[in-house]
Amino acid sequence: MNGFIRFLMFIYSVMIALLSVVLLYALIDKDVLYNIVSPLYSVVTGPISKYVYFAVLILFFITSIVSISNSVIYGRLNRTRLRKTDIGTVDIGADAIENIALNAAKSAQVGIKSARCHVAPAKNGAIKINLSCELYSNVEIPASMAKVQEKVKKDIERYTGIIVESVLVRVAKVEAATARVESR
Repeated sequence: MNGFIRFLMFIYSVMIALLSVVLLYALIDKDVLYNIVSPLYSVVTGPISKYVYFAVLILFFITSIVSISNSVIYGRLNRTRLRKTDIGTVDIGADAIENIALNAAKSAQVGIKSARCHVAPAKNGAIKINLSCELYSNVEIPASMAKVQEKVKKDIERYTGIIVESVLVRVAKVEAATARVESR
């Protein structure tokens, strides 16, 4: 989001917070609500102040519409990384980075049965990778997961040019070992 939209959302959030505090206080002291509404009545009935009141309400309405549309439209797009080249720009989405991380983790050949990935922004345009893995039972966890961290970091930096600040690997589950019975 650009700076203007962030500013509008900040102002809108502050106004909603103030309104919430006033309405909560009105539950305790009923005279507060009357003291707020009676000056508004004189503002609405005044010839010039009516237009100012209308303009402020329209501004609040437009700000709320912008914040709702931004949260719906740009919910996942804010994690897109842009790289500028001589020809134009290259957009690398969070899904693409997650897929690169998952492919790197599985190709490390350290006994990963399944994995999930989440990409989060970090400082200075870098990213953080959170990897949750399910392992087979015969895996040496510390050494294998260190290998996965290195491979994921190297592959993402090589394929996208985006600096990886950290790779957090969480072992969520280890598959239970099952005994085999062989018949003769």
